[in-house]
Amino acid sequence: MDSPVVIRGTFSNQVFVPEGPLPKVEGRAELIVYEQAPESDEGDDSSLFDLFGKAPQLRSGEDIDAQLRAERDSWDDP
Repeated sequence: MDSPVVIRGTFSNQVFVPEGPLPKVEGRAELIVYEQAPESDEGDDSSLFDLFGKAPQLRSGEDIDAQLRAERDSWDDP
C-alpha cells in the first residue's frame, strides 16, 4: 500500500468488526484504535451476540430439539 486506508468499525472484547467490506489489498497492517462518539441516537453499540450464554437458565440442545419437534408436530393438526 502506498497510502493509508481508513477502515471504520467497532472494537469490542478485543475483536475488530469493520463497518463495510475490507479493501482488496494484502500486506502488513497496523490497527490504531481511537474512541469516537456514536454517530446516531439509535442507542448503544451492543449486539445480540453479547447475550449468548447469559440467560438466567441455560437450556440443553435436547430440550430445544424437543420443543422444536413438538412445535413441528402441532403444524399437522387440523
